[in-house]
Amino acid sequence: MLKQSRMSLRAMFIPFMVGLAAGVSGCSSSTMPTPPSTGVPPRYDGEWSGTTSQGRPISFTVSADQKVTAITVGYSFNSCSGTKTFPGLSLDIGNPPNPGSPSGGPGFGYGSGPPDAPNYTQVYGTFASSTAVSGSVVFGDYTNCGNAIGIWSATRK
Repeated sequence: MLKQSRMSLRAMFIPFMVGLAAGVSGCSSSTMPTPPSTGVPPRYDGEWSGTTSQGRPISFTVSADQKVTAITVGYSFNSCSGTKTFPGLSLDIGNPPNPGSPSGGPGFGYGSGPPDAPNYTQVYGTFASSTAVSGSVVFGDYTNCGNAIGIWSATRK
């Protein structure tokens, strides 16, 4: 992906999220079974790990009080690679996770700072069940690398 301005990162992200939502909303109930309702909300506490569309690892921790407390995500784009770790978080799992989120499912969102700041990382996740989650990641204005957007999926250990 070529280097792009901060403004074009926002322009890329919105259609990406709309497309992601369209793809998810196009799934029928026959391909994604709905778990039976027990009246008890699902629990997500534990260690989660998976892979991004860049082939890099992603992991995060959910506490017993249903908060995301740490996120680690690897990246590899435009000849740059590495890992970003965000400890000491207290992100509520909400429904929806963010007012601008295209998905109405329970999930979380995190941004490492202002979207126009250098080396900005944004992670969104939506839980499909108490054992499966997927989402998107944005890497913005990485020094000498530009921008990248990806998707990810993870399972609870």
